[in-house]
Amino acid sequence: MTYVFDEFELDADRAELRRNGEPLHIEPQVFDLLKLLVSARDRVVTKDEMFQEIWGDRIVSDAALSSRIKDARKVLGDDGSAQKFIKTIQRRGLRFVGNAVETGAKPSAVIAPTGTVQASAATEDPFDRPSVAVLPFSVASADPNAQALAQGVTDELSAALSAWRFFPVISSTSTRRFASSLESAREIGAALHARYLLEGSFRKQGERLKIQVTLTDADTEAQIWADRIICDQSDLFDLEEELAARIATIVAPELEGAEARRVVRKPPDDMTAWELAMRAAWLINRRSASELIAAEQLATRAAEKSPDWVLPYTLIAVSRFQQAMTGFSKADSATAFRPTLDAAESALEIDPNAWMAQALTGVGHLWTNRNHERAKLHVAKAIQLNPSAAMNYHFGRCVFGFAGDPAQACAYQERLFRVDPVYHHRAVIEADLGLWHLLEEEFETSADYLRKSQFWNPSYGRAWQRQIALSGLTGDTVAANEAAQRLSELGMTLNIDVIAASYPFRERRHHDLFYDGLRKSGVDM
Repeated sequence: MTYVFDEFELDADRAELRRNGEPLHIEPQVFDLLKLLVSARDRVVTKDEMFQEIWGDRIVSDAALSSRIKDARKVLGDDGSAQKFIKTIQRRGLRFVGNAVETGAKPSAVIAPTGTVQASAATEDPFDRPSVAVLPFSVASADPNAQALAQGVTDELSAALSAWRFFPVISSTSTRRFASSLESAREIGAALHARYLLEGSFRKQGERLKIQVTLTDADTEAQIWADRIICDQSDLFDLEEELAARIATIVAPELEGAEARRVVRKPPDDMTAWELAMRAAWLINRRSASELIAAEQLATRAAEKSPDWVLPYTLIAVSRFQQAMTGFSKADSATAFRPTLDAAESALEIDPNAWMAQALTGVGHLWTNRNHERAKLHVAKAIQLNPSAAMNYHFGRCVFGFAGDPAQACAYQERLFRVDPVYHHRAVIEADLGLWHLLEEEFETSADYLRKSQFWNPSYGRAWQRQIALSGLTGDTVAANEAAQRLSELGMTLNIDVIAASYPFRERRHHDLFYDGLRKSGVDM
């Protein structure tokens, strides 16, 4: 694999850095650092990752790492103030912000919807896709602290959106010259080669912040989304990072939606790999059974067109996961989630830093193999790669809860609602809280959460299953029979062994308590 940026070529296979075709002298550890930063250019690389990449398990000082960073900047002619290529993200790490392009990638296998593997010779460049530019946020104040906050949020937001890895994000060094620009959206977009422009403004009133954010299609100059966020600074632990994460969590789906609307009327036979992937993502968000199947088919076609691009494989895994979730209590859960795990692991073979694939591999191992430790490692990696994705905390909460660590599960849930206060799987979260409190034998609290889950989504069968178990433990046969009737109306099984097997508890006492509740409920199971 070779990465090309400006006049440089970083040849990973030959461990060589070239400038205008001429090899440069570079120490091995400096080369390893550069390779890590360039290959992970869509996200922030933490200090721990850099230590692990360069020194492995050896213990060295921070000064040694600082020296390698200085040498890497020096060989690129990038001093610490300009940061043209290697940008310091305060309190988080480093990010490569040069416009690097991969060459020489090897085609890989395509996963067919049936689970078979097919070779594909056809390759389409997936990086020919729209970019987004985060323009410097303005601030209605001469207060230097407010100005610094606006700049900090702009930089953090660029990093947060890069971590989502769907859209290329124009570097902050390129967008900074458009601060307070009078040029039109079309002119700015053309100058930056960006289709979407994200702009924002700050207004500070005492301890409260009002942030107006807009997303514009630069080609049409149409404002496609706008929102206002009002928050109290004292409620945010790490102000810049949390604000950026909250905005990114809202904006990322809006960008996907904008692209989906642009391509949805185009004939499927005439779509590029990018367009097929965007249409698949749009169908996945609709979540009906037929649309999930169609999404998997579209994602598979995208993978056939571009077999070395990770996103289609990830979308295949997501569609399979959602299909499994709609009815895995009707069958063996290990069988239901095996296709998800297969697709997610294929995605990781292409790109180990695909955060969504890491998260799906984690839940795949949880249900398919009951491997709680491996599942925890994968969801922790997913959170590290994209700390603003609510889905990662959702999966982390699930994995740690079934692993017997409800405290960590609740911590993940708290973080989930901080980055996404209106998370759309609210019924699932409330039902899981009901389960964790049931396992702690806090039955009144469990009942409160299960009622909330049933209110948010009366069709979520797992909440009714837990209601039966809770009712069996408390002796409420009326509630148990009402829950059983609901499950029957939803077409879900009332087989006690099938239901219990779909709950991957690590601790035997949790399994026995839940099973005992189902058995004592009085429901014909």
